[in-house]
Amino acid sequence: MRDRRITDDVRIMVVRDHPGEWNLHIRDVEPSDQGQFNCQINTVPVKINKVNLFVLVQPTLNADLSSRDKTAKEGDTISLVCNVSGTPHPNVTWYRRSISDQKQNERIGMTGEGLNTCLLCCVPGIGMTGEVLMIRNISRYCNGLYECVADNGVANAVSHVIKVTVFFAPEIYLPTKRIGQALAKETILECKITAMPQGVTMWRKNGTELQTGWKYRIDAYGDDEYTITLSLRIRQIAKDDYGVYTCQASNRLGRDEKSMVLYGKCIFNHQLFPRREQIFV
Repeated sequence: MRDRRITDDVRIMVVRDHPGEWNLHIRDVEPSDQGQFNCQINTVPVKINKVNLFVLVQPTLNADLSSRDKTAKEGDTISLVCNVSGTPHPNVTWYRRSISDQKQNERIGMTGEGLNTCLLCCVPGIGMTGEVLMIRNISRYCNGLYECVADNGVANAVSHVIKVTVFFAPEIYLPTKRIGQALAKETILECKITAMPQGVTMWRKNGTELQTGWKYRIDAYGDDEYTITLSLRIRQIAKDDYGVYTCQASNRLGRDEKSMVLYGKCIFNHQLFPRREQIFV
């Protein structure tokens, strides 16, 4: 057969740089080229030299089979998938960073050392080198950006970012439950509402929703990604303004309310009446 070609693959040819030397040359190597090649000399007995070819393939992310951004309710179980291919098969490492501080990455490991409340709920053994990261009984502290990084030592690593948003019902906190102010003065009542998403918020007195006007002014200030401060400014306080005020918040997952008391204070002239203060409601 001498130097005749016995394959129709134009990438493969036999090269003889020196007499008695037969080299198999493969151009543009493909993953399918991996396998065992036999060099056979038809002597008696036949001599065969076996060569195994291992084709290294850089990591590739299979976007269609990987997770997109996810939403969940507190208490749910979610799975994040980072489907990758390559030869050798890439190792996948998971990182998490908060949405508010995207510069600080937190590696998700198996031991739980140095991990926050969220990461302790990850299934042990999954996430450090796995393509699937499972989070059980998810909480609001699991909110953030999850990045999987796939590396097999061939060329550059590839990564994929998944945004996880956790929804939960409102919770209200009152910095103070009682506040006093004199007649004809003004005061500000405040409550802090933590929820995702933020829904309907209001102040009520005697069952009636209060509206912004000459008497009241209601403002909302963002504290962080989950919490707002809802303030109620009351001008020109009259006797009828004293009583119980209720801060209320609701979204599609639930509602919460907390009440506080505005009571009256009559401040005497301390020069005429030292250390006297009358309180009434």
